Amino acid sequence: MGDEGNIATSISKAAEARDHLLSNRLDQARECVTCYKDTDMYAAMAYCNIGFMQAIMTFDRENIAQSLLDIDAAMQVINSYRHKDGMFSYLMSYVKNRDFSTFTEREIHAELLYAETLLVRAVLTFAEDQDSLVSFVKGALKIKTCHSLYKEMYASISGNEAAKRADSSKGSNKIYTDEVIGGINMGWGAFLLGLSLLPPKILRLLEFVGLQGDKSLGHNLIVESEKMDILRSFVAASGLLNYETIVLQFIKREEYNSQVVDSILSKYLERYPGSVTFGFYDGRRAVISGELDKAIELYDKCEQSPIDWIQVYHLCYWEKMWCYAMLLNWEQAASFANKLFKESKWSRTLFGYQYLAFKFMSDSESTDLESTATKVPKYQLKIGGKHLHIEKFAIRKARSFLANDKFLCLPGVELLYVWRFIPLMSRENKEKLLHMIETCLKDIENIVPYHTQHPLDDWFLCNLLLAVVTAELGDSEHALSLLRTALQSEDNIQVDHFYIPYAHFELGVLYAKKGEYSQARAHLRYAKEFSNKVKSYSLENRLLFRIHSTLSSLPE
Repeated sequence: MGDEGNIATSISKAAEARDHLLSNRLDQARECVTCYKDTDMYAAMAYCNIGFMQAIMTFDRENIAQSLLDIDAAMQVINSYRHKDGMFSYLMSYVKNRDFSTFTEREIHAELLYAETLLVRAVLTFAEDQDSLVSFVKGALKIKTCHSLYKEMYASISGNEAAKRADSSKGSNKIYTDEVIGGINMGWGAFLLGLSLLPPKILRLLEFVGLQGDKSLGHNLIVESEKMDILRSFVAASGLLNYETIVLQFIKREEYNSQVVDSILSKYLERYPGSVTFGFYDGRRAVISGELDKAIELYDKCEQSPIDWIQVYHLCYWEKMWCYAMLLNWEQAASFANKLFKESKWSRTLFGYQYLAFKFMSDSESTDLESTATKVPKYQLKIGGKHLHIEKFAIRKARSFLANDKFLCLPGVELLYVWRFIPLMSRENKEKLLHMIETCLKDIENIVPYHTQHPLDDWFLCNLLLAVVTAELGDSEHALSLLRTALQSEDNIQVDHFYIPYAHFELGVLYAKKGEYSQARAHLRYAKEFSNKVKSYSLENRLLFRIHSTLSSLPE
């Protein structure tokens, strides 16, 4: 049997694993490729990807270690099928791209699989040694190598080499070329789209080593890959759903493309009814649309689906926690935060603080708040030798709670703002939020002595939150006035300095909506450069992403 026949068989085995995976049969997905993983490159890739998913979902050190072994084994299998360059070709590769026209069909597939496996290996490397910067460097180098491979392969198909190969092929051979082209488009598109979202502070470092982004081209390439009837289409579909329903909501909700989301979900929910994977994204679609009760029902349905790995349910707990918070049902939000705190290893520090914040909103006298606050710092993680910014925020807030006679100013509302969920709330609940914040402002002015040693910080936070909610309710002028008033006291903030750049960011957004772009740029740039004024501040990175997205959208 020739290369094409063997590749067809190999792809069909991986497709069987994919179908089990998307039908919630995760263990069966692994079993159907286990017998072939030591000799078949697609089976090896499928097997290590399933292990990678389990490692990421559990964040268990043993699972991470086993997944790394599986990935290394897969890379050995795949590497055995790769094209072997002579010494001259190897040296010339440093000067110009390799000539893929000399590759067999099997070798082209192997090259693509090698790039894909390298990317998975790089991602997991960051979590391999959570206390060392060495893992960060190792992961970054693997990503750079992976980027170079995709860049070379994309340059090759852009030069019509793949099209010429397809024209000369006969019968079903063309589908394998489609598989390669779709895979290259997806991988290269993911790099371009991901890099385009990075703020200049980070991107400048990456551009120095040859990594650049292109949002439009990257997005289009992934869309093209998703539309092709190939093995990798579902990965492209999942990537697009992640981008549209999660990343954009976090960075810039206005760009959400409902047509892309509706098209993908319609196709895959029909093909895989009951799939927890696409059921989860169906819930995200409802959240983005503000249909929170429907979203909760969809997540409940996902939880009722039989599935081999219980960690999948944690995604649903996370989403339901936020849905209930947006519905101002603080008790239920706290309940799901507590479930995550007890059951999940993703970030117990964050989950513990979320429980503290939401429980405080529903019952500030609850007896377990103090004990929870003391536990929050104990579970802090390191990824690539660095502490997570959101966990630093959670720890600082938990310590503030303990230091200020077990009090925090609207911690649940602050979390809704930080995670950008306020725009998704109903008008009725935004109005309730408005009243809640106004009441808190009156308390700050009238309670003597105040709960904390830094009443101005809380006053500033209330004005920031009030401005955001007021703008959401349509009164942009009053929102501008609130922010300008708050910023007159920015030099007097004592602890929560991050409120200042966030307030300037919100001012920039409001001025941009009014068409006053010079004012918008001034405030956005002030927020971007605020770290020059203070050495560092809480939640800086997420703000830089939002500033970059907003500045990029302003007309020249």
